[in-house]
Amino acid sequence: MRSINISDNRRKQKKKKSLFLFPVVISLIVVLGYFFFTDKNGLLNSIEYLFSKKNFVLEYKTYDIYTKDLGDDLKSEIVSSLESIEFEEKKRFYFVEKESKSDFVLEYGASENAIYSQYLLPVGQMYWINDSVSSDDLANSEYTLLLNIDTYNRYYDFLKRMYPNTEIKSSDNLISDLENEDSGNIGLIEKEDLNKDFKLLKYDGKYYLDTFDGGIAISLGLSSTDENVNVSFVSNIIKKNLSLNSEDFNSENVAKVNMTGVTALARRVAQAMAVRNDYDYPAEKIASFLSDADLTHTSNEISFVDGCTTYSGMRFCSNPKSIETLKAIGADLIELTGNHNNDFGSSNNTMTIESYIDAGIGYFGGGWDDEDASQAYIVEIDGTSIAFLGYNYYDSTVGNPGALASSTHAGANSYSDEKVKRNIGDLRDEVDIIIVDFQFQECYSYPSSDVIYPVCYKPITNQSNVFRKAIDYGADIVVGTQAHQPQTYELYGDGVIFYGLGNLFFDQSMWIGTRQGMILTHYFKDGQLIQTKITPTIYDSSLQVEVADSDDADLLLELLKTARKSI
Repeated sequence: MRSINISDNRRKQKKKKSLFLFPVVISLIVVLGYFFFTDKNGLLNSIEYLFSKKNFVLEYKTYDIYTKDLGDDLKSEIVSSLESIEFEEKKRFYFVEKESKSDFVLEYGASENAIYSQYLLPVGQMYWINDSVSSDDLANSEYTLLLNIDTYNRYYDFLKRMYPNTEIKSSDNLISDLENEDSGNIGLIEKEDLNKDFKLLKYDGKYYLDTFDGGIAISLGLSSTDENVNVSFVSNIIKKNLSLNSEDFNSENVAKVNMTGVTALARRVAQAMAVRNDYDYPAEKIASFLSDADLTHTSNEISFVDGCTTYSGMRFCSNPKSIETLKAIGADLIELTGNHNNDFGSSNNTMTIESYIDAGIGYFGGGWDDEDASQAYIVEIDGTSIAFLGYNYYDSTVGNPGALASSTHAGANSYSDEKVKRNIGDLRDEVDIIIVDFQFQECYSYPSSDVIYPVCYKPITNQSNVFRKAIDYGADIVVGTQAHQPQTYELYGDGVIFYGLGNLFFDQSMWIGTRQGMILTHYFKDGQLIQTKITPTIYDSSLQVEVADSDDADLLLELLKTARKSI
């Protein structure tokens, strides 16, 4: 027979109760502490309410709201969002026609109780040369403002009060209506409507996707003349139920990727670093710009070689200390499609790849052997998965196997049309974005003097066919990283093509075409390419690259615009 000690059982039951009550008390303290620091007045009002009532009765208050100067369409959207809120068939909000009859007023303007905020972003079409607009330009009627129909209906009243002398129109096809840059039109869109076909313009010097506040600010605030009314309580109810509200754009959910063209830390660039013993030297003026991204890419065409002192000729090497240049620009990803990485033997190429790995830098488009070289580099950034593929078209098609990876030595990834199609197809359902880079054939038609030579700004023989096929196969972005002189770009199908980015770091300072370059900054959100910003660059005989001033930038973009007409 088993004996039972009742007193022991009672002690155990008390202990169990204590163990249960302890986390409950701690949780209560944490919750009260949270509300004390986040909404002290609300907490005190709630406590006062609880202890002032003899009988605890739920009081479901209703409120009368007056919408002031919002316009019919915006008012209708607000009303339809809030009128369904009710309890036991009693509505929470009633909308009245007179301000004097209201508990709250909802109107445009900054407020600590803002229930909604939005930016209208100035845009052109992607091929525009102009990259900025000011609030004064809009106020002084320098442009006709075009908005898609929904945005026009929602914000026309606000914009007309803000710009009474400016013409404001709705558009059935905003992209088409912005095609002619000289028409005097400028688009205004909501941030959710950003896509690759638009060119986002800086507004008063701010680029929205970098600062998240570069546009026409719109805010709806809630106010009341009754000091006894808890405005924040009511505004929180409205914010949670307002269909206008959308996800914020910020650095946590917008992925930013910088891409550059040819990096060749050799010849006179290598010499300039060596005589100064300064391996950040080429990057000093561009490092902060390039490193300001979630991922920074460059196509480094030259391997590191111990004791490298070759400062001329067409056989290239870099001092291993040159990796400091790549670190200075914040390089996260190195493309290895170039045809000079094996100039001093595949063993030095292998050593260079090991240097990247040791530095925590990824690579693609080349590798230790052909299997490694053919691998895509896949990364997820702020909710968007991106795959990078790279191919050496030139050496694969002219029969120069020495630059290409094989089963026994390092080199660039070989190209074939079937291979590109297969690789893209294998990735298409696995990632959001596919970027394909090509080491295509270079344009060698440089003039004998420092003059503009338009032929090299165009795609060369068969280039547009090869690049467009990659889009047809499912790529989102195609980039030529072979060009020492920038080449034009185009929207094609569902993607975008940049035929050549020009030099980032190299010593070709004798021609304006090779001194020019482009940095692409891609912005992605929720798995979509929402914008590519083109930043022209320039360098001179000092061999230090910098962001081009407005004159040099406009010149390059104008040359690319002219070249595009020949595609």
